Amino acid sequence: MENQTIVQQLMVLFYMFQKENGAMMTVRPKHMKHRDVMILEGILRMHLDGSPVKMSDISEYFKVTPAAVSQVVRVFEEKGWVERVTPAHDRRRAYIQVTDTARQYMKECMTHMQENLQMFITLLGEEDARALVRILEKAIAFYQQHHGPTTSKEEGDRTC
Repeated sequence: MENQTIVQQLMVLFYMFQKENGAMMTVRPKHMKHRDVMILEGILRMHLDGSPVKMSDISEYFKVTPAAVSQVVRVFEEKGWVERVTPAHDRRRAYIQVTDTARQYMKECMTHMQENLQMFITLLGEEDARALVRILEKAIAFYQQHHGPTTSKEEGDRTC
């Protein structure tokens, strides 16, 4: 098979996978999108002890502007997933803390995603599943080496 044919097939398959993967990662019940879970998971990872996180830490972690963080935090506040904490000793700083409600929704979402992935792995079989992991690791290494780490801004603005 010539390279151009493989490139064409991969382009179509990546598009189809992205489309179908979005459907697979839809959460039941629809409390959160996969993206929301990943953002909240990142916030929790910044402070494993459960302490609040500075807005600037979130901006640095996700490599996005402070304005983008403010927008996401505002939406998450409206949904009751995070709350702003202002320490008595420094009223100028705003810290973000993930709520117990969000943690419960995240747990449900993660369980659903893990169940879907487990079914997919069972369908593939162990050998193909390990091969897929190996290939995806190579793909990520390639893109990091040739394009640098992806930032969240770049993901939304990606063009040909």
